[in-house]
Amino acid sequence: MTLLPLLALALAEPPPPTPPPADSPFGHTTTSHVEGVDPDGNRHQGDGAYGRFDGDLDIGLGVGPNLAFSGNDLGIAVRGTAFWYSTLGLDLLYAETLTKQPDLERRLGVGAMLRPLFLIRWSQALESGPPVLDLALDSLGLGVGASFAAPSGQRFASRTALELSLGAGVPLAGSAVGPWLELRAGVSLPQPATGEASAMLLFSWHVALLTPFIAGD
Repeated sequence: MTLLPLLALALAEPPPPTPPPADSPFGHTTTSHVEGVDPDGNRHQGDGAYGRFDGDLDIGLGVGPNLAFSGNDLGIAVRGTAFWYSTLGLDLLYAETLTKQPDLERRLGVGAMLRPLFLIRWSQALESGPPVLDLALDSLGLGVGASFAAPSGQRFASRTALELSLGAGVPLAGSAVGPWLELRAGVSLPQPATGEASAMLLFSWHVALLTPFIAGD
């Protein structure tokens, strides 16, 4: 009697096989399913970009005091910058001396500046915060350009020279866009005229723009 249940199970019809899942109209899945990604969440805190990918062009405008390394020249400077992904940019500077007997009355500078650290550090996942430290470190840049100056009593651009500059900044709001406090120092080569080598401390404002090259039609 004990063999009857086993015999009944052996003769029973096996259950039908489970049908394979229907093919997706989009083809077979080739990547893992990712859940819980919020593309709008935590955009500028801890992502290593801090607003630098809001646009491909960073536009900055700053104003502040300009102090000569030699002589007694003290004046005011206005500086505009345009950086592609906060890395390679153009620099336009105008400085006017406010002292009564200046060595250099005014100066115009134009050039290019390279900030190499951002894309290198971001691609290596080294942008771990805090944002102010990451952005300040990435703002270190070296520039080269031309200087057109007016020594005291002479016409504008009577003095032209090659200029090297070094710059850095601190984001006051912890974001690439918004207010910055920036320091820029420049020296003319091969031999700067009196009042020509100077440093400036600028309060600037930066915005991110999306150019047609990235945004498309």
